[in-house]
Amino acid sequence: MNVGLISLLALIIAIVLGFTRKANVGILSIGFAMVITILFKSDTITTKAVISGFSTSLFIQMVGVTYLFAIINGNGTLELMAKKIVNRVPVHAIPVAMFFIGMVLSAVGPGSIPCLAIIPVIAIPLSISAGINPIMVSIIGDMGAMAGRMSPLTPEAAVVRSLMEAQGMEADTVPIMICTAITAVICSILIYIYYKGWQVDKSKAAGEKDILPKFNWQQLLSLLGLILLAVGVLALKWNVGLTGFFIGSILNVIGCGQDKKAISGVPWNVILMVLGVGMLMNIISLSGGIDILVSMLESLMGAKSAAPIMALTAGIMSFFSSGLGVVFPTLVPVCGGLASGLGIDGVQLVAMVVIGGTIAGYTPISTTGALIMAGVAQQPDSETRFPQNKMFVELFAVSALNLVVLAVMALCGIYTLII
Repeated sequence: MNVGLISLLALIIAIVLGFTRKANVGILSIGFAMVITILFKSDTITTKAVISGFSTSLFIQMVGVTYLFAIINGNGTLELMAKKIVNRVPVHAIPVAMFFIGMVLSAVGPGSIPCLAIIPVIAIPLSISAGINPIMVSIIGDMGAMAGRMSPLTPEAAVVRSLMEAQGMEADTVPIMICTAITAVICSILIYIYYKGWQVDKSKAAGEKDILPKFNWQQLLSLLGLILLAVGVLALKWNVGLTGFFIGSILNVIGCGQDKKAISGVPWNVILMVLGVGMLMNIISLSGGIDILVSMLESLMGAKSAAPIMALTAGIMSFFSSGLGVVFPTLVPVCGGLASGLGIDGVQLVAMVVIGGTIAGYTPISTTGALIMAGVAQQPDSETRFPQNKMFVELFAVSALNLVVLAVMALCGIYTLII
């Protein structure tokens, strides 16, 4: 039997079971990796090989950054900062403000995962009080959060960099972030047009802006910690994970957060998903499964069609699974081999995986889409003003529209001008 093919099938089964049984794909992947080593043990397929697939450096980066932002988010710093910014802009500029708030909050360190939960909490009541569509503002705000996820400070960028380094590629996510941001802006404009964002329901609009409190001393010190993180990582080249632990521990000791609450705020399910899939991917790589996957994709692709096909593949996978936890670890490792075989830029293929696995995440069965639906449903008269069935279809349509935009841009060679 071909162990590479079997290990690929094991990953597919893990993804399907994770979706249908609501199980963590990473934990399933670890279990399948163990079974493969028992059934097909050899000099390369060993228990040691499974364990070596657990990236300790990636673990430190992801946990360190998310621990810090669990503290900062827990004391209300991010939410108050966002509200203060939005409170100062005209009604028609609120969607634009939410986009940039999402992008900045995501890019300064936490990445999109916590921001996707924060943005609807701010955007929905604010939009309703201002008389504009809360679904539109939530989508655009989350689009901004997705645009900033490949900043060098984020744990998501750390995942992609490690996957690129493993293939000998230049591990720079800044060009990918620029491509993601441009795509997000174009998709946001189309979403604004679809929802007629210029229309304001004056009967629902509030007459005055909310009166917001000043930052307390814990929040001011938290903002200082954010600045220190950015300077330390970008200017002094400190390790982002260790820096997150360092700043987070100081904020915790001086009373800016609660350690137990911060630890519980770390997205352990996502971290286990990413690292668990990475352990199975190590077995897939050692057994030749990556070469099989590359050959399969090469048979479908040409030099011009590679980018749009990779984008659509990543996007369709993201409909049913986590972009960070499943799509990136599965598809990024094949980009180097595909690029070499087709004579194209591997970084562009990585960008297609990242963007496709990101902007397709608005389906109601995804975390982003579900949070938007849940937030809107909590508002008064929501079923009358925003019917659940209609919203369900609209969110699927938004994901499909984003993928079409990405594929067309890739086919036209827009991203080659940036990467």
